[in-house]
Amino acid sequence: MKQRLRSAWLCAIVLAAASFALGAESDVKMAFTISMDQPSTHLYHVVYRCEGLESGAQDFKMPVWMPGYYGVMDYAKYVQDFQAVDESGSLLVWEKTADNVWRVDGGKSKALTISYDVKATVSFIVHSYLDEKRGYISPAGVFMHVAGRLRNPVTVAVKPYEKWSGVATGLDPVPGKPQTFTAPDFDVLYDCPILIGNLETLPFEVRGIPHEFVGWNLPAFDRAKFTSELKRMVEASVALIGDIPYKKYVFLAVGPGGGGIEHLNSSALSFSGTEVGTPEGNLRWLSFVAHEYFHLYNVKSIRPIALGPFDYDRPNRTRLLWISEGMTVYYEYIVLRRAGLMTPEDVFKGLGSAIAGYENKPGHLVQSVAQSSYETWEQGPFGGDPDKSISYYDKGAGLGLLLDLKIRHESQGTKSLDDVMRTLYRDFFQEKKRGFTEREFREICERFAGVPLDEIFEYANTVKDIDYAKYLGYAGLEIDRPRELDEPAIGATFRDSGGLPVISRVERNSAADRAGLKSKDIILSAEGDKFDSQSLTAHLNSKKPGETVTIAYSRDNQKGEAKVVLSKKMYPGFAITRIANPDPRQAAIYDGWMKN
Repeated sequence: MKQRLRSAWLCAIVLAAASFALGAESDVKMAFTISMDQPSTHLYHVVYRCEGLESGAQDFKMPVWMPGYYGVMDYAKYVQDFQAVDESGSLLVWEKTADNVWRVDGGKSKALTISYDVKATVSFIVHSYLDEKRGYISPAGVFMHVAGRLRNPVTVAVKPYEKWSGVATGLDPVPGKPQTFTAPDFDVLYDCPILIGNLETLPFEVRGIPHEFVGWNLPAFDRAKFTSELKRMVEASVALIGDIPYKKYVFLAVGPGGGGIEHLNSSALSFSGTEVGTPEGNLRWLSFVAHEYFHLYNVKSIRPIALGPFDYDRPNRTRLLWISEGMTVYYEYIVLRRAGLMTPEDVFKGLGSAIAGYENKPGHLVQSVAQSSYETWEQGPFGGDPDKSISYYDKGAGLGLLLDLKIRHESQGTKSLDDVMRTLYRDFFQEKKRGFTEREFREICERFAGVPLDEIFEYANTVKDIDYAKYLGYAGLEIDRPRELDEPAIGATFRDSGGLPVISRVERNSAADRAGLKSKDIILSAEGDKFDSQSLTAHLNSKKPGETVTIAYSRDNQKGEAKVVLSKKMYPGFAITRIANPDPRQAAIYDGWMKN
């Protein structure tokens, strides 16, 4: 326990207290002040003042996860130098009662102020980051809340490093108070990341609503083209749902680091600018940003009932992330097609790749997409061991395709998955103000299809083989299957360690697997010669299927030898194409589906 007073403590208390008058009316007043005076230390300093609390002990909590990324993050481990004072500035006794809970004995005081530092060194979108160039705040990992007070209004005063001038966030600004923001509750606060630095803003409007792409250190690229494409993507998404649920939207380009996270009126996106330098890179970027933007509808507005109100202390599990994430993958392609930013062939390629992504994993015979969703907290968002798991992103995209084409076919092209999404948005987000259950989602899908959809939901909840030919045939499409090629395959991947290849993965039932090779085996030689991972791969590729390669290896400091009979490489398959002569009904469904 550390109870060290800072020299700037009194000033910070005064600043925090002054911001209370700006917030919404509440019996309990809450305000944060966050500063970053020495960004080279990677430390954010947080002051959190609460007035009007009941006397006695108060639990201050840090979330253990952030909505949008379904994994336990243990944000509390980045907190240091915690201390608490009462309304007179006297130090208070506190203790850690759980990994993410600081219990403060407030005595009779009804105004408590805590302060702490947050170490921000991880350059990944779900973590906060701070250095001499910019700051990025992932709110769930920086701002604590008082137990039982998540519904309380709160203000945040941001004090940027002295060499920076810009603060960008989806939070509402407090009029007349620069760089001070307000949230009606902590769910909104945790949903609004903050970017700080010397920022550049690229603005545009859609239906009179302001939108901004904000980034730091943006390189040279065609800003007019870039902004025009973003606008077209937003317009296509809005046209699909028919409503804009925000007063302003901000795309936060947080720099390199990987990943993107959706929010109701903003998105945090890894972006360095090099992504848009080639046509292929630009298309990947557009898919990425379309995915995160469409999430404002499909997951932030249209959501499974388990995903809100949130429990920030433990995993919030659902079997329906194949709808929330996977169908958002499906819609990123549909939206870009309707925006005129993708060709039909681009859509086919994206969806075929998603289908191949799970069909070519042995785990698709073991784990359903509903199980993949529920178990994501342990295995990660893209699946764990490919022999045992799949990604709900991939299979969910495939099921979205099947659902859409089935509804179009059964309704004679008068209804589609779009009608399902609009109904979910209206009935649950706008009217009932809650999430949907699996049964409710299925009922709405079947209402628009006009027939039971037993088979598709069996595909979601089991590992039953999918009849792609039937569903894609509704739109005059076909899909090919994996097949053997006359090229050698060992069924193992390698990485270098100490100048020698090390097996990083062995595919189940592959040549390497049958020969007894395992992950982490060190390859000492092949046919008596030494290789690194690149030259070993080239050597194996020079062979023919059926040839035997003798491999010497080391496992747990014990040497061994394996006789590997090379198999045939598999063509991954699942490429989607149009059939040569679709009938009028197929052609009509295709035209309605691929319109732009």
